[in-house]
Amino acid sequence: MAASLQEITKLKVDDATNFESGQQKDNERVSPRRATWTTQFDFIMASVACAVGLGNIWRFPYLCYKNGGGAFLVPYVLSFLLVAAPSFLAEISLGQYMSSGVVGAWKMIPVFQGLGFASQVILLYTNVYYIIVVAWALYYIAVSFTSQLPWATCGNSWNSERCYVTGMSLERTKLVTNCSAGYQNGTNCDTYNVTVGPPVDAVVEYWERRVLNMSNGIQEPGSLVPGLTVALLVAWVLVYLCICRGVRWTGKIVYFTGIAPYVLLLVIFIRGVTLKGASTGLIYYLKPDFSRLAEAQVWIDGGTQILYSIGIGQGYMLALGSYSKFKTNCIRNGLVIICINSVTSIFGGLAVFSILGFMSYETQVPIEKVATQGPGLVFLAYPKAVTQMPLSPLWSVLFFLTILFVGLDSEFASVEAALTTFLDRFPSVLYKPRNRMIFVAVYCVACFLIGLTMVTQGGVYLFRLIDYYCVSGLVLLAMAFCEAIAIAWVFGADRFYDVLEMMVGYRSGPWLKFSLKFFAPLIVMLLRYKPLTFSETYEYPTGATVFGFILTLSSIACVPITAIYHVVTTTGSLKQRLIKVTTPALKKHQISPLWKDTDYRWTLKEYKYHDANNPFSIDDEINSTSMD
Repeated sequence: MAASLQEITKLKVDDATNFESGQQKDNERVSPRRATWTTQFDFIMASVACAVGLGNIWRFPYLCYKNGGGAFLVPYVLSFLLVAAPSFLAEISLGQYMSSGVVGAWKMIPVFQGLGFASQVILLYTNVYYIIVVAWALYYIAVSFTSQLPWATCGNSWNSERCYVTGMSLERTKLVTNCSAGYQNGTNCDTYNVTVGPPVDAVVEYWERRVLNMSNGIQEPGSLVPGLTVALLVAWVLVYLCICRGVRWTGKIVYFTGIAPYVLLLVIFIRGVTLKGASTGLIYYLKPDFSRLAEAQVWIDGGTQILYSIGIGQGYMLALGSYSKFKTNCIRNGLVIICINSVTSIFGGLAVFSILGFMSYETQVPIEKVATQGPGLVFLAYPKAVTQMPLSPLWSVLFFLTILFVGLDSEFASVEAALTTFLDRFPSVLYKPRNRMIFVAVYCVACFLIGLTMVTQGGVYLFRLIDYYCVSGLVLLAMAFCEAIAIAWVFGADRFYDVLEMMVGYRSGPWLKFSLKFFAPLIVMLLRYKPLTFSETYEYPTGATVFGFILTLSSIACVPITAIYHVVTTTGSLKQRLIKVTTPALKKHQISPLWKDTDYRWTLKEYKYHDANNPFSIDDEINSTSMD
């Protein structure tokens, strides 16, 4: 299926002839250089900060507990070794090899360039929706600077008659006075209590009635929520300040924003394990139940979680890898990043479940009733737990600072990835620092305005819709499947190994090639669809579900549409067209010296000065003999 090496070289020699004669003219009209990471450690820090997201804190611990505790690590680790790690390495290697954003990188395989457009669409959705969590965290940080947390009591303006806190009677009643006709002075009146309905925790009422000011459904968007609107604006200002000057500036910022969550998690963990009941939470989290391995859902959760956690198919790892120098050891760096990500998931679960164990002990509620995932864990379970702790405002601030830093890291990495496509498309203009800062500001303002739809009274329903249909589940699994087919079968696993050897200096073992060819495509078997529900009392209307599927198709439909476009617009017979659209479009330096049947041979000067927009240094492993 892959095009012949002869075809590759013929294509690129035509594009790259007269190098020597054109060198002077090229230098006269050279564009500003494309930025690269200052050091490899900058790239590792930025990638770890990006990969370690909210899923490590609010999704993995719950899935581990739900699917057999320590036994869940079996499908998780197998998915890590056979699918996630190879796919992750392939993405960052592709970015480094092509030195381009998601759209430009997939020009390597023209028929699959739709993967680049699909990733770009997913990034745009991610940029707009993910920062809403950052805004929520900022809001909670702001209101936590008080002597008593506002969700710790009832009787506030946002509370209903059904509000209760721990220690109160669960039977919620109100006093009703009923007077006989003609007697309104109270002399002939009956007074009695009337049950007002099931109790609602004060934490839930604060979240739904104060923070979100929720409407009755997505069909009722309502007005903007002032507090969240301001928080969203502050969040975008922070993102802009982090990325406006490029990856070299971002690479320094992540030394703080990437390390701070680990320090805060460690503090929370130390505090958590010293609380009464913490051991109960940790046992529920880690106690293995190997009988659960017989259930298909456990394996599905293990596979999808690791893919979701490291962002396979979303494009931002590919974009971050594109800023690495050509001779960077991407295999070593990738393994370091994904291992840190997985260890963080496990450690985050220890911190979270030690607190949940304490909460279960204090409230005398079984831990399975308090353990949850997603926003419910971060904005309901944990806030309730800290109300039971001494110095609760302090622990609230520390926890939501952790959420803030984790969210910001992932957000500005995904924004940088989305911007990379535009920067690479217009390098002569947007590579200039001043123009870049203006363009980034315009982009951030546009995303802020779109994001206002999710800080309305009905905004949380739209947030959940985008999360479910646009940036997780079906979309990411489909992307991972297509990427594996494109790299391992169309470009060719052996040729991809040649590329890796050219960049890292050694030949990888058979594990990576075997996994990419045979195990990674099996990820499609994890595809499952369940209708989206918001809560036990609210189901999305049919129109919203249809809209969700339209959002899904807006990204993954780019793959077949682009493939059909390339085949239709290419000249020749059907066989000739298929050869052309599967022929990699490469620059000179991307043609491996190992491809002996090529009719082009490098000179050392060409290899060193091939592209003024993407320079890289020649190290001792490369000499003129291997290229002449």
